[in-house]
Amino acid sequence: MKQKFVQLVIKNFRGERNGNLLGRMFCIAQKDAEEIRGLMFKLNLSNILIFFGSFPFILLSVLSVLTFDSFLGYNLDYLASLYSLVIACFICGSYWRIFLNNQKIKINLFILSNILTLILFFGFLILTNSQFILLAIFVFIFLLLVDIYIFKINVTDLNYIRTRLCVTTLVVMALIILSLN
Repeated sequence: MKQKFVQLVIKNFRGERNGNLLGRMFCIAQKDAEEIRGLMFKLNLSNILIFFGSFPFILLSVLSVLTFDSFLGYNLDYLASLYSLVIACFICGSYWRIFLNNQKIKINLFILSNILTLILFFGFLILTNSQFILLAIFVFIFLLLVDIYIFKINVTDLNYIRTRLCVTTLVVMALIILSLN
């Protein structure tokens, strides 16, 4: 029996949705395929960076499971609180560009992102690290819900929402593990 091999190539294209450039995309497709229908692998820089952003959370939770109390001289809960503050504020800041470029969004993302940033900032100053981690978990889930809303009005693409869902789940689980140890 003769086995047939399908030659695959990496195709490079610019991802776009509703006129918004989503970045450079790569996929593996059959050679000489006119259309890319069944993507086997789709990768863009923003999704890679989103996953890299979750590594400190995972590292801190693994260290807590291994019964470490500190990393580089800092308490693990403090590092998780600080990094949660940074990442949540970064996500809030990313909403400004989305809101400026889209008239479809009914939620004022300027006000929402400022309110969340202030809640997180004052929470970081006032709450204990354990309490702040709990606040951060709720904020990360809320930010994911905002991203799902933005997706449902056709501003972002499904690949981005899948990535955000995966990473938010990882981050929330890592923070829960960290807070339980």
